Amino acid sequence: MVSGVILLLFDPRPKERLEELFDREEEVKLLMKAVATPVTLLLGVRRVGKTSLLKSFLNSLGTPHIYLDLRILEDRGYSRAQLYRLLSDSVSSCISKWKKMLECFRGIKGVGISGFKVEFDWREEALTLTTLLNKLNEYAVSGTEGGFIVISFDEAQLLRFLAGGKGRMDFRRIIAYAYDNLRGLRFILTGSEVGVLLHFLGLDDASSPLYGRYVSTVRVERFPRERSIEFLNRGFREAKMNVSDDILNAIVEKVDGIPGWLTYFGCMCLESGGASKEAIRAVTEKALGIVEGELEELFKRSSQYRHVLKAVSLGAASWSSIKKAVEVWVGRRLANAEITRSLNTLTSLSIVEKIDGEYRIADPLIAEYCRKI
Repeated sequence: MVSGVILLLFDPRPKERLEELFDREEEVKLLMKAVATPVTLLLGVRRVGKTSLLKSFLNSLGTPHIYLDLRILEDRGYSRAQLYRLLSDSVSSCISKWKKMLECFRGIKGVGISGFKVEFDWREEALTLTTLLNKLNEYAVSGTEGGFIVISFDEAQLLRFLAGGKGRMDFRRIIAYAYDNLRGLRFILTGSEVGVLLHFLGLDDASSPLYGRYVSTVRVERFPRERSIEFLNRGFREAKMNVSDDILNAIVEKVDGIPGWLTYFGCMCLESGGASKEAIRAVTEKALGIVEGELEELFKRSSQYRHVLKAVSLGAASWSSIKKAVEVWVGRRLANAEITRSLNTLTSLSIVEKIDGEYRIADPLIAEYCRKI
């Protein structure tokens, strides 16, 4: 709620019901078809609406589902202990709706049950993830109407950081095991760092446990211009606010159809009490502050990312023109491999896109920030 207005389309929180989504009917159909396969990838750039689509889709299913937001581990730490804590919370939340699931965990060493809450003890060596997945599979096959349950990992590229006890916890092996043996389980993995996730999974890498397995893919794209205008119109109508076409066009020009930013602008305009050019400038400054916080963390890894992004934001689209610009700013000649590595990393993170051989920054607000640095 903003200034007494009940937010619907401009609610900044992820949507959780299909009727709250805007223009994602085709993606929902694709997910419904894809969930018949063991593993589905839900891919798209940051703020394009993957979490809203995933949560709404899961809640529309008549089958149990477990949702794990791996971004929590960024604060808690990437360890077996924190993963089991996240899993305990997520499964307990699911059991509150699907109470019969609780029975599949009774009598397992390392599992504590209190009411409808379960606790998985990470210190119990016998309590492996494959043990838990086997129990969930038994429940899915014999205790659910559809014969399957869905386990979803939001921002699944973060699984690569997980370690615990004796060495790394290779989630690719766990998913491959479930793929081959546990027919009652379905996995959905989202990723905003698309290249990083695909590299981690190694679907085309003969050394990867998941090599050669069929995986369904659903891509979530930004809205085209006309749909962005319609999105804003509907959101402002819900708030009973009249906004001129000039303002709507100015907002869309600023964010290029990325739903998360469209929602942010709409919400902030409602909060400020109007949608004027001045309001757009003020909201833009707040949005750029968010972008700055995200990018400065990236720049700590390598200052060269800063120079590469600045070059692309100023119109350098080819590999050679980017290299020339960065060399001028750093004051020395660079090895070809240095620029290639930076561009490959930024592309894997879905910050930069390569289209028809030319590079561009995927998010216009990131591009605006980079022009100023």
